[in-house]
Amino acid sequence: MTKQICLLIALALSLQINGQSQGITDFLKHVDSNNPGIIAFGKLLEARKREARTGITPPDPYVSFGYMPGTTPEIGTKKAWSVTQSFSFPTRYILQNKLGKNTIVLAEQEFDLARLNTMLEAKQLLFDFIYNQKWLGVLNDRKELYNNLKSGWQKMLDSGEATILDYNKILLELSSMTLTINKVETNLAVLREKLRYISGNNIELPLITEYPSAPEPDYESLIAEKNTIHPAFLMPEAEYQISLQEVRLSKSGSLPEFQAGIESEIIPGETYTGPVAGLTIPLWSNTNKVKASVLMAEYSAASRDAVLLELTTQVMSTYENSISLKKSIIEITGILDSGSSRLFLDKALSSGEISLTDYFLYLKTIFDAEDHLYELEYEYNKTLAVLYDHELLR
Repeated sequence: MTKQICLLIALALSLQINGQSQGITDFLKHVDSNNPGIIAFGKLLEARKREARTGITPPDPYVSFGYMPGTTPEIGTKKAWSVTQSFSFPTRYILQNKLGKNTIVLAEQEFDLARLNTMLEAKQLLFDFIYNQKWLGVLNDRKELYNNLKSGWQKMLDSGEATILDYNKILLELSSMTLTINKVETNLAVLREKLRYISGNNIELPLITEYPSAPEPDYESLIAEKNTIHPAFLMPEAEYQISLQEVRLSKSGSLPEFQAGIESEIIPGETYTGPVAGLTIPLWSNTNKVKASVLMAEYSAASRDAVLLELTTQVMSTYENSISLKKSIIEITGILDSGSSRLFLDKALSSGEISLTDYFLYLKTIFDAEDHLYELEYEYNKTLAVLYDHELLR
């Protein structure tokens, strides 16, 4: 029967956590659709896409008209008009088109990174909210316990078993506890406003009291996924590909440009009309442009390698931090043994093995350990959120 009850409790807790995880997921989807910053970045993305599609067509035709009266009436008036179209070698337009496509890819990756950072901020704000909610509940329970201790200490003071200094100690602890509770309540109010803003101010906050479940991180899998999905890992390569396209484009500057059109001159009694053609011979305009673009491509390659190494190192550092936090959580949880320390302490007090003063000192030690455990769980879950941030884009 005991085993069945434990299984039912575990199942109920699992359903509660899964339900709250779904609430967090739905909230983050709403942030993705309604956050003002993400909406602004979306408009910037559209502008950059349009900009990337410019310059891939020949320039506009050039039309001219001349009206030139003679210096004497016998000469009459000379009129001239022309329509010309210039265009580069076809290879240049192909390269510009490829460069535009790569620029759009980079713009989309930058937009995804902005989305990811905003949703990660929203998720960590939710974790801040969960931590403060949990801590507020614990503080209220402790305040109730301290009030009971205060009553016991008052009786001891009246009977002469305690001094006023001992009594003042519990009063100071109660005062400090009240100030801490007020601070946590203020933090929760501030967090509610931040969450409303980041979600677009038109959604009810999810009812969450527990951190969402997350798998144990595996470094090799994380790096493989981030290299495939994470925009911060993809952007350096996209920038390098753009630099290579710019090298090819600069080399195409040594190809000639062409002009073709029709021109006409009209003088009294005579008209001359016919096709015209021209050719631009590149001698000086492309000087050093190829060398400069090659050097920029080399810089882009070195920058890509440096950025990827830095990102990989950051993931490794965060991963190792998560392992350390997990070990500390297991260690402190084992010491506290799910509250059994408090149970033994209460039994020792009721049996007269320890005084009320000793009970109070031991109690503070337990509370300090519990506070440290809550902080570790909070930091651990925020660390997991950073490690799995790429999943926010799925």
